[in-house]
Amino acid sequence: MTPENLKTDFDEIFKGVIAPFFKGLGFKRKTQHFARQTNDITQCFNVQKSQWNSYHDSLSFTFNLGFYNEAIRTLSWGQEILTDFPKTTDCFIQDRLGTYSHKRDNWYELNKRIDRNKVAEQIKNDLEKYLKPLFDDYQSLDDLKVFCERNTGFILSPYGQIIFLMMTGQTEKGKQFMKEQYKIALTPQTTTHTTNYPDGRSDVKISKPYINQHYVDSIERLAKHYDIEL
Repeated sequence: MTPENLKTDFDEIFKGVIAPFFKGLGFKRKTQHFARQTNDITQCFNVQKSQWNSYHDSLSFTFNLGFYNEAIRTLSWGQEILTDFPKTTDCFIQDRLGTYSHKRDNWYELNKRIDRNKVAEQIKNDLEKYLKPLFDDYQSLDDLKVFCERNTGFILSPYGQIIFLMMTGQTEKGKQFMKEQYKIALTPQTTTHTTNYPDGRSDVKISKPYINQHYVDSIERLAKHYDIEL
């Protein structure tokens, strides 16, 4: 199968299955990114092709999803960051659809040994059976309280976790978590760098203990914003 055939196969699946699915749900689209505003969050989705695709005999891709809130992003960064079309990389919660459809990271593959129609059927099934219910169930920050209780560790940064807790009325949890993160931020950390040589030798270097001042400053900034004494 030629690279042109693989690209055509992918384009046909995208145009025939993926794009219509999101159009039917009212999502806006930019290239291979989709977004839909629901209450105080934006639901995001994108198709990510593998950076290792040769296009000569194989083309792999996966699906990313996320939940975005402008206030959480702005407060996390400490400055106003506006966007009219958030992407999954902007989301404070990010995941792969494979987590739900396959219970693991999953990549779809096109090659000369795989029937394109079967791949298209699998994608349609995964979107309708796993993604649609997920986006139906979680359409606001309050809905995401349940999501986070069921899926611990999905909020990407401690700043996002603090802000999310405070914005959803979980004030005591937010205060406790902020103070825990402040203690962690003030604890000196070390980094390890390993260099492997062709002859089998390894050189391990451990940095001197240091405090991440940006981490400290960010927690202090949020504490001031919420009038919390650390």
